[in-house]
Amino acid sequence: MGQVPKPLVPARSVLDYVGARIRYLRTTCGMSQAELGVRVFAHRDLVRRIETAERIPSREFIERCDQQLNGGGSLTRLLPLIERERLLRAARDGATPSTTFRSAATDRPVLDWLLATRSSSRRPAADDGDVANAAAMLERLRSEDHVRGAGAIYPTLAATLDGRLPSLATMAPNIATGMLELAGYEAVDLGVDGLAQQHYLHALDLSARSGNRLYGGYLVAVSLAHLALHCGDPGQALRLATAGLAGTEGQATPAIRAALRTVLARAHARCGDEAACAAALLQAEADLSRSRAGDEPGWISYFGEADLADEKAHCFFDLGLYELSQRETETALRLLPPDRARRVSIDTALQAAALARAGQLDKACATARRAVDHAAGLASFRTTHRIVLMLAELQPHADLPEVRETTDYAHAALRPLVTPA
Repeated sequence: MGQVPKPLVPARSVLDYVGARIRYLRTTCGMSQAELGVRVFAHRDLVRRIETAERIPSREFIERCDQQLNGGGSLTRLLPLIERERLLRAARDGATPSTTFRSAATDRPVLDWLLATRSSSRRPAADDGDVANAAAMLERLRSEDHVRGAGAIYPTLAATLDGRLPSLATMAPNIATGMLELAGYEAVDLGVDGLAQQHYLHALDLSARSGNRLYGGYLVAVSLAHLALHCGDPGQALRLATAGLAGTEGQATPAIRAALRTVLARAHARCGDEAACAAALLQAEADLSRSRAGDEPGWISYFGEADLADEKAHCFFDLGLYELSQRETETALRLLPPDRARRVSIDTALQAAALARAGQLDKACATARRAVDHAAGLASFRTTHRIVLMLAELQPHADLPEVRETTDYAHAALRPLVTPA
């Protein structure tokens, strides 16, 4: 008698989804693990360990499986996501280049920021025309990023930073900090987490040297903490959000406090602390209700009811409160402006995942297709990552015709991505 296959949990990680997808295609083709191994020049035990996410598949293995299992490119399109998982695992094992995200790399800069005092150095006179042009470029790139994704915007931003960052840092540090923060956000959207961390830390250093305490707190508690969550370290995210709140106590405006506290809530939710999450969300709601647009810095003006609903939806999903997550995604999607295409796609994918967890598969599939359609025009690694996590929620029901058709539709529509470097 053969061994009973180990149950798979596709939604646990990208690697688990890849393994489940390979097993599904293999069994659909009527192949055993040993037969697939012969066809792709691998031992059957390696096939087993890849299907159970114990090993990370190589590019050659994935490409051969795609060919032998009639995958139609669906496995090969996942290679950039697989490479990112390899880098994250290497970082956790301590064997990683400096360009990979490392939680420990954030500790000293954040401590330096907490201990920094306001700089008293005088800035040289600025050319108002140059500053105005740089500010206009920053706002234009932010707007285009929402609509097109980082793949279409980051090269322009990187070239600007290479040529103008030193002068901007001297005569307009707030604009330079904003450009570095946007560069970090776009690096996340490109799937290059280590580069994102470097941009954020550079921005944090500049905000400390220029005395912009509030922007520094945002970089710590929102930018860096969100990055830690994205890279699977909720404990670090919790420490960063707490540090950002402590470092801006008595100075933060209501919208800034709300933004910081929602990330604190996200970290508590990921750690499974429902009570602490609920308390942070209640505080964030109260803060946002006191916010007045004219009293807030321009860089936090984006944060409103739609963004609060988005953060709450992620909290509730992580806590297993799927009906509440669906309700908050509906609120976010109703309030989000159409030009925030990436956020619309990600929230729609989250809504589909929550519907799948709740067993509403027909609605989940219909919603999943909408998420894929929203993502079609974006050059965004992060959006593709969320789409794949959504598909992982549907994978246990892959034998159902509507799920199979939705999965095939999504994989055919996934935009090819550059492997993170």
